[in-house]
Amino acid sequence: MSLLKTILDFYIRSSLHVGICFMAMAMVYHFTYQFYVPFGYYIFLFCSAVAGYNLIKYGFIWLKNRLLSNVLYKLLSIAAAAIALIILLKLNISSHAWLLLMIVILINMLYVLPIWKGHGLRYSPFFKLFSVSIVWAILIIAIPQFLYYNTGVDTPVIIEFNNGVLTNDAVEWHTLKIFILVIALCIPFEIRDLKYDEEQLQTLPQVLGIKASKYIGLILCIFYLLLLCYSLPNVLEVIMVIITAIAIWFSDRFKSDYYSSFFVEAIPLLWLGMYYIL
Repeated sequence: MSLLKTILDFYIRSSLHVGICFMAMAMVYHFTYQFYVPFGYYIFLFCSAVAGYNLIKYGFIWLKNRLLSNVLYKLLSIAAAAIALIILLKLNISSHAWLLLMIVILINMLYVLPIWKGHGLRYSPFFKLFSVSIVWAILIIAIPQFLYYNTGVDTPVIIEFNNGVLTNDAVEWHTLKIFILVIALCIPFEIRDLKYDEEQLQTLPQVLGIKASKYIGLILCIFYLLLLCYSLPNVLEVIMVIITAIAIWFSDRFKSDYYSSFFVEAIPLLWLGMYYIL
C-alpha cells in the first residue's frame, strides 16, 4: 500500500496526471465535434502540460535549492519540453499558430516572473483561474485550426474541422465552451488550495467564499449546457457537465487532496473512456 501511494503521489506531483487528462479533453472534444487533428499534436499537448505545470509548480524551488530539488522531476520536465519542441517543429504549423503559442508562453511567464508587487501575476485577483482557462482554450481549439498536414504535394492543406474550416463564430463558440468548462473544473482545486494558498493570492474562494464559488461553478455548468443548444446536444457531453457540477458541489477544503488532484482532474479522462465505450 505504501509503494502504491508513493507511485500515485509521483504520478500526480510530476504532472503526468494533468498532462494525460489535458490530452484526453482535447481528444474527446475533437472526436465529438469531428475535428481532424494529427495524433502528434496530442503528444505535444501532453508533454507541454507536464513541462509547463512543473515549471510553474517547482520553478522557483529549483532556482533556490538546486542541489536539493528532486532530480527526477527536473529530468522529466526537460525531456517533456524537448519532445514537445521536436513534435512542434515537425507539425508544420502556420505563423498564426506560432503567434498563439507565444501568447501561451507569455501567460505562463507572467504567472511566474516577479512583475506584480515583486511576484508573478498569480498574486493578482483571479489571474490563476483565468490564465489556466485561456491557455487550455487556445491549445485545444484556437491552435489546431492553424495546423497543416502533408498531402504529398508542395502546398500543405489546413486541418479540417467538421469537414471544413471552422467559421469565426464556430471558433468563438467552441473556445468559449472550453474556457467555461475549465474554469468550472478549476473551482474544486481553488477550494482545496485554501489550506495552502497565501492570503494575498486572492483566489476566487478567498475573495467570495466557498459557497459563492460553488454557485459560480454551478452557474458556469448551466451556461455551458445552454451553449449546447447552439447545436445538437451531445448526451455524453451533458452527462460530463453534470458530473462536473456534482464534483464542484461536493468539494471542500477538508477533503483529501486526491479528490481534486486525481478524481476531479480525471473527469476528461472519464469522458474519453465513455466516448469509446458508447
